[in-house]
Amino acid sequence: MAPPPPATPPAAVATEAKPPTATEAMPATRPDVLPPIDVGAWVRASSIFQGADASKINDWHMDSAYVELHAGGKVTKMVGVTLNLNANLGGTAGLMDAIVSFDFMPEFHLWAGHLLVPVDRSNSSGPFFMIPWNYPGNFANPAGTVFAAAPHEGPFGRNNGAVVWGDIAGGRFSYFAGVFDNGGVAGSPLFSAKLRIPFLDAETGFWGNGSYFGDKDILSIDVGAQVQDHGSTTMAEGDKTYADINFDALFEKKIPGGGWFTADGAYYHYNVNDGAISDSLYVLAAYATPTLGVGNLQPMVRYQWEKLKGNPGTNPWNIDGAVSYLIKGPALRVLATYSHTRLFTDATGAAVTANSIQLSAQAIFF
Repeated sequence: MAPPPPATPPAAVATEAKPPTATEAMPATRPDVLPPIDVGAWVRASSIFQGADASKINDWHMDSAYVELHAGGKVTKMVGVTLNLNANLGGTAGLMDAIVSFDFMPEFHLWAGHLLVPVDRSNSSGPFFMIPWNYPGNFANPAGTVFAAAPHEGPFGRNNGAVVWGDIAGGRFSYFAGVFDNGGVAGSPLFSAKLRIPFLDAETGFWGNGSYFGDKDILSIDVGAQVQDHGSTTMAEGDKTYADINFDALFEKKIPGGGWFTADGAYYHYNVNDGAISDSLYVLAAYATPTLGVGNLQPMVRYQWEKLKGNPGTNPWNIDGAVSYLIKGPALRVLATYSHTRLFTDATGAAVTANSIQLSAQAIFF
């Protein structure tokens, strides 16, 4: 018998590049490539429909035009340098990160300079790697005040200091502990720490993600805390020790066909004086469809609430509804968000509210 004909080799299958994580997109934390310096550019732009009366959607203006320039690399296999600059709408520009990193082993790193304050998932992910466009905890008041519920951090979540951190058992447990000068407030340092415990796929690296955009199955718990002497002041009362504790739970599950589901929630408690925010929380749910056209469609809803200490009236809350089109995960996406905020009731008992529609886009080149 004649031998059977040779089997036809399988056709090459094109594969989509997985969405980047924050760790992969930061130049100095990519795999060792000596001695070149890596560079990257990240851009975000948004416009908003909102009137002078913030409860009405009857005007339009640009809300943000923001860019980050990233540079970094390894000096030796255990020493890296990161230099990141940023600029925003209105001409403001400055230093975002200036880090010398000593990476002795996966379980122990020492980073120092001007760097991210490790305290919660939202700050570690940054705006580029979370599903909502805006950070949690910032409610704009039509009267000009902003109810800002966030740990002590600094501009863009950074501050001058040093952090020790490590990934244990390949990212099954991670710790972060830092001390910062916090701008020299009353001469007392800010101590900040966080623990990260994933139960499904591992999480590794200093930088974090608010979503892995379909790349991982995640069930992860973050616990963070801060303390600073003389760190909580108001006009009405003397200073006191500032402290906060926060908890975050992120669940993300891939769905057959290329989609995924995300649920996230966080709670914060602050030791503050009357008139400041003592408690805040948010819960978020999102679903990304299988590929439609060149990307995934992702609707999202997020509810937020804040408590003002000593407040006899109503406390502010907010709800956001958004739809994203993820062309390349977080590396290229467009987003439309409707936001409704109830801030408080005025002297007549009427609710003071704010409404807006925001159109946004971001791109990451790295």
